Amino acid sequence: MPVMTGLSGKDRGLRLGRAIAGTVAVTVTLALVGLGGAILAGPALVGGTATQTLHDAGFAGAAVTVTDLRLADGWRGLRLAFTVDSGPLEAAAPALDLPMSGRVTLSGALVVAMDGGAVTVAPAGCLPAKVERLTVSGQPLDLPQGATLCPVGEAPLLRWSPDAMTVTAELQAPRLDAPAGGLRADKVVLRLAQDGDGRRADANVGQLTNTAKPAPVVPLSVTLQAVQAGQGPWAIDGTAKGANGLLTVTLDGTYDQTAGAGKLQAVAKPIRLAPDGPGLAAVSPLAATYLEKASGTLSGKATVALTPKGMTTAGQAVVKGLAGAAGPVTVAGVSGTVALSSLSPPVIPDGQKLSIGLLDVGIPLTDGTLLFGYGRDGRLDVDRAEWNWAGGLLRADPFELSPEKPRGRVTLHADRIDAAKLLDLIAVDGLAATGRLAGALPVVFAGDSVTIDGGVLESSGPGTLRYDPDKPPPALKGEEGSPTAMLMGALTDFHYDTLRITIDGQAGGELSAGLSLRGSNPSFYDGYPVALNLKLSGALDRILRQNLDVYRIPDTLRDRMTGFDQKDP
Repeated sequence: MPVMTGLSGKDRGLRLGRAIAGTVAVTVTLALVGLGGAILAGPALVGGTATQTLHDAGFAGAAVTVTDLRLADGWRGLRLAFTVDSGPLEAAAPALDLPMSGRVTLSGALVVAMDGGAVTVAPAGCLPAKVERLTVSGQPLDLPQGATLCPVGEAPLLRWSPDAMTVTAELQAPRLDAPAGGLRADKVVLRLAQDGDGRRADANVGQLTNTAKPAPVVPLSVTLQAVQAGQGPWAIDGTAKGANGLLTVTLDGTYDQTAGAGKLQAVAKPIRLAPDGPGLAAVSPLAATYLEKASGTLSGKATVALTPKGMTTAGQAVVKGLAGAAGPVTVAGVSGTVALSSLSPPVIPDGQKLSIGLLDVGIPLTDGTLLFGYGRDGRLDVDRAEWNWAGGLLRADPFELSPEKPRGRVTLHADRIDAAKLLDLIAVDGLAATGRLAGALPVVFAGDSVTIDGGVLESSGPGTLRYDPDKPPPALKGEEGSPTAMLMGALTDFHYDTLRITIDGQAGGELSAGLSLRGSNPSFYDGYPVALNLKLSGALDRILRQNLDVYRIPDTLRDRMTGFDQKDP
């Protein structure tokens, strides 16, 4: 509710003008009150005196025209119809301690009356205002539908006596645009009041919209309170809500009117996105373009800083258990804290760290660490990416990609992969191995597709490969003496000297692999050395994908292969 004020003298009147950030209507009323007995001398004298008072207050180009002067209805006081032109606001900026430019015109009627020993000034209805090329602290502001200055309830706009003054006013604007910040505010109501050396402003915005396409955040309803003690900085707090209650943000900040500088921090409460929900589109259409079908918990904060040189933004995002799809890449179990040096456009400085439960780029990679940044050019810059995989390490060379339309090649280097743990990723009846593997897996991004092109894993020493299922798949059954039967006999206990696996194929589709082994089976033809060259289609993809339910991968990511599609060598 409005807070009343007590001030005295011309200097305090000027302080009031500074306190309410140059509201022209209040300055006009101060001029009229200062007229005293001259108020009955006629419109020309009243307008001239009011104009001079505005000049003295710092509005060098201002002009007040009183078009009508008569008794108000019911003998409530004197009614003055007027028009006031602020002139160039940049001329008044030093007196108001507020960097600003543009022009404001205000028109309507005021009723001046006596109430006890005080003079009251009340508008005869709301006063329409027109704003032209308004700029405040370097930020252009546009009110395409104008604004109105209204009384607050039954309280006068101004109440003045030789030892006290109170002011209450409400500024209403159907729409306010801040194009530099990409913001549009609808149904804006700003209530101003003052009490002694304390001042208060209450603002309500029916809907605050970011005009970027797609927007970084959904439209919000905003409530703000700002309090100033003496000539000190304003203390600001408030809330913003949107997405049908899913998004709640607390606001806290300061604004130093003299320095033309301030800071506002917005802290978002944790947002929990259900796996089957609307995803990030519910809170951030922009983020949804990078990560679809998102689930997990999100929170964060944003900071907006205002200086005479302009506005800057920064932020921090906290994710926990995040999952979703970024184009052809699927992620799950993502957790970490990421700093943003700019919110619009989004910029993430290099060196941010995330832990990743799953990154599916054609081969599902688990238990990973990512060090990255994101530039103004819209490209993801990855300095380090590595995963503990199958008892070994899988790491990527540094790379850059556009998340929206990824194109390029990323080489994954595998080291000390445990063949036994690789095969343990699934429960294939009768399949087992020992030994270590190393190699490289080139991953090619081409728009919506991800392929592995010429991947090779080779053994670093001898080992064993055993495949002796109780019930072999139909494709591996053959007549005694047939090549298939001989192959199965050799694989029941194959001791390899070298093992080489080649991998090619598309993510989400079928991966083909070539398997080359040299060695022997002590129980097969008396351990006679043999070389086996196998072509496998789909098998490796299944080995890598099966049993990743712990990361809640969508069912569509699972390979539906039921057995080896093996051709006889």
